[in-house]
Amino acid sequence: MSIKRTCQLMLALLTVWICTIHSVNGAPADEYQLKAVFVLNFCKLTEWPKDSVSDKATFPIAIIGKVPSTAFENTLKGQSVHGAQVSIRHIEEPEDAKGCRLVYIAASERHRVSGIVRELRQLNVLTVSDMDDFCDSGGMIGLLTGQNKISFEVNLAAVRKVRITISSKLLKLAKDVYGK
Repeated sequence: MSIKRTCQLMLALLTVWICTIHSVNGAPADEYQLKAVFVLNFCKLTEWPKDSVSDKATFPIAIIGKVPSTAFENTLKGQSVHGAQVSIRHIEEPEDAKGCRLVYIAASERHRVSGIVRELRQLNVLTVSDMDDFCDSGGMIGLLTGQNKISFEVNLAAVRKVRITISSKLLKLAKDVYGK
């Protein structure tokens, strides 16, 4: 691993750790702002198949369903991941996520999450949500909120099906990893 990549990884891990500490100590950070930081770090610690990335200048993230918070979206905007500028798309149907690298599935889509996840598997996108039992529904990374902190779980079997690679260091930080 290159020195630059190691530094990026350490910075990302430090950010996740700081966000967890702030939420435990009750700092006035918005919950969804912290969740957006987690999403950014998931992106930074994930590799997509080279044949699935067509535009290297932008890093498209889609949100399907009701935007959880303006702080969530504002935290994502203008950030850089793998040297590309993050762009946000609001979509209604999974097929609209073509070309995206991550899709955040809002809790408003609970009633159709299994179908959304099934369709997104065809697009080689990382799926993330904070709805309960997201990984049990076939989702890849589920954000968990409890005891005044944010953690996450990973459905590694779902990730591997779409040829995405998540850093082992990120997996070590997960509360649970399914499908090892």
